[in-house]
Order: sequence, then structure tokens, then C-alpha cells
Amino acid sequence: MAYISTYKDMVFVEGFEANAQLLGEIEYKKTFSFGQQDKTINCVKEQLYEKTRALGGNAVVNFKYGQKSCGWFKASLFSLDDNIKWYGSGIAAKLSAERIKEIFENKK
Repeated sequence: MAYISTYKDMVFVEGFEANAQLLGEIEYKKTFSFGQQDKTINCVKEQLYEKTRALGGNAVVNFKYGQKSCGWFKASLFSLDDNIKWYGSGIAAKLSAERIKEIFENKK
């Protein structure tokens, strides 16, 4: 069973969801390099939320996310105070209204 989380009115599934209508791959693109370590997973989810909504979806399946280092060399070369960057990706999808309702009711 895949881990399921929610953000606003959208479902994020760390795996695949049966009967999901796949709309297209989406990826988080950082908008600013500095201060990334202060951001939360909600920054990633917000951007993927907007991209999914633009495609007409209500869920992100195969959701993958985390933080990674840009490397000590790049950090020292550019004197970056933070070398940790968020990443995130998934597939924008459409789930049935019944399935969305079921997920939100189980999260209560």
C-alpha cells in the first residue's frame, strides 16, 4: 500500500493508484537558490499542485521528493550558505470524486 498525503484539496500518492487517469509528468523547479534549507515540503507540493491543476488533475501519483546536496565543490566555489536543495516529481492524475472523498475521510 502506498503512502498517501494531502495538500489543500489534492492527494499525493507515493506510488500508483488504481484507476487513476494519468495526465502527464510534472517536476518541481526551484525558483531561487538561497534559503532552500528553510523551505518545507509544502513548497514542493504547492508547485506540483499548481501544475496538476493546470492539467485538470486532482492528484499526484508516483510522488517522489526529498532533499539533496549540490556538492561541496559547488557550495565552496560559490560560497553558498546552503547546499541543500529540495526536489520533487510525479505524474499529474485525475481520481474519481468518490476516491478523493474516501481518502480525505480516512485522513480525519
